[in-house]
Amino acid sequence: MKFKTKVYVRLRASVDDSAGNAVRDACGKLSDMTFNKLRLGKLIEIDFEANTEEYANQEVEKLCKRFLANEVIEDYEFKVWKVNSNDEEENTN
Repeated sequence: MKFKTKVYVRLRASVDDSAGNAVRDACGKLSDMTFNKLRLGKLIEIDFEANTEEYANQEVEKLCKRFLANEVIEDYEFKVWKVNSNDEEENTN
């Protein structure tokens, strides 16, 4: 079965986001708006195949813990969903 996942990885709230602060400051210079807080993160999109949805979730969880996120300083969340051939064709355009 074919699946897709979106994994969101972001720094924990207790970790200073110096890159986010730099982007926030730059946005403030380019816009009249006031930016109180801006934090950067990662979005990882994966298309893959697995035998069951349960197994797909287990494997994505394993990837997050072992490779995609540094659990010391980052939090992550993900969603896995089944894709049929019609969905796949729509997303390739």
